[in-house]
Amino acid sequence: MKSIIGFLLATVSLLALACSPQQDSAQQVATSPVVVAADSAAPTADRPNDPPHTDHATTPDTQAQKPAMTRNGLAKELVCMVNNAYMGKKQVPVTFEGRQYYGCCQMCVKNIKTQRQVRVAQDPLTGKEVDKSAAFVALDAAQQNGSVLYFESEGTYQQYLKKRTPIQ
Repeated sequence: MKSIIGFLLATVSLLALACSPQQDSAQQVATSPVVVAADSAAPTADRPNDPPHTDHATTPDTQAQKPAMTRNGLAKELVCMVNNAYMGKKQVPVTFEGRQYYGCCQMCVKNIKTQRQVRVAQDPLTGKEVDKSAAFVALDAAQQNGSVLYFESEGTYQQYLKKRTPIQ
């Protein structure tokens, strides 16, 4: 009897950690163990329009791909555009109005489809609104938690870097 209760408790615990207990294989969501990230549970001062979001899943660091910048920025499919975070694994693709976005769970998919503020960001250099699906995505060097920034272009990203880097 104790072993059955222990098994049930372990199963419930694992399900509680997952974003969605039903993951569609067509969504290419990894089936590795999940770790709940607590750092994006609420909007922050630098991202006031981000909706509160809890229970999103990330892979453990040992399994995550290291961020690799290309001439097009970070690979968008490795970024949860709701949490504005590099996740290190392929995210759930969401097509909305002919544009491709990515989220880490079913809650993110819903938010992408229903909340405009999730699909746009502000270029940190120009202050202009950019659509995340068309933006140049880069890691936020000021943060250590995988946060990303969205730029109008690689040019504004390069200008942003020059502005942030002190001349020696």
